[in-house]
Amino acid sequence: MRQSTIVSVLPLLLLGCGLLTFEVDSDANTHIDGAGALGVLLGALDFTGLDDFDIDVENAMQDQGVAEGDLNDVHLTTFTLTGSPGDLSFIDDFAVYMSAPDVDEVLIASSSDFPEGQTVVSLDLPDVDLTPYVVSDASSFRIEAGGSAPTDDIDIAAAFTVSVTATAQGACNSLSRDTGADP
Repeated sequence: MRQSTIVSVLPLLLLGCGLLTFEVDSDANTHIDGAGALGVLLGALDFTGLDDFDIDVENAMQDQGVAEGDLNDVHLTTFTLTGSPGDLSFIDDFAVYMSAPDVDEVLIASSSDFPEGQTVVSLDLPDVDLTPYVVSDASSFRIEAGGSAPTDDIDIAAAFTVSVTATAQGACNSLSRDTGADP
């Protein structure tokens, strides 16, 4: 009898709070000097500044009333590069890796498709749970890129969004914070 009561109450509890999902946006910018009309073939392009992201999940969690232990998962949902002025066809390949202490470095976004005339490129996103990286106090990004230096100077903006899902307990905590009720 007790087991059937638990089984019948569990869906009601989950419906009462459900899972809480919210998004966190981040961006970074860099400037790449043009090589002039002759151009220069490079083994790797210097994207210093684009690896200076801040996934401010901690503040977003506080805003939602969610504790660090109440994270269910964190996934990258978009990652775009935008060139101004000019297109991104000088890039042959671009990859973004994330690392943190005690977890392996992981590829989080990449592309090898930078068509001529394209000023905005959406990167491919492997399905990776970033939770251990975003809760770390020492996570970092590394970029690997190859191609030729652009003819003219170009500013590159990188922007991404992560989707954060809290556990049912985190959702209840958020709900109780918003309503002033006990979870």
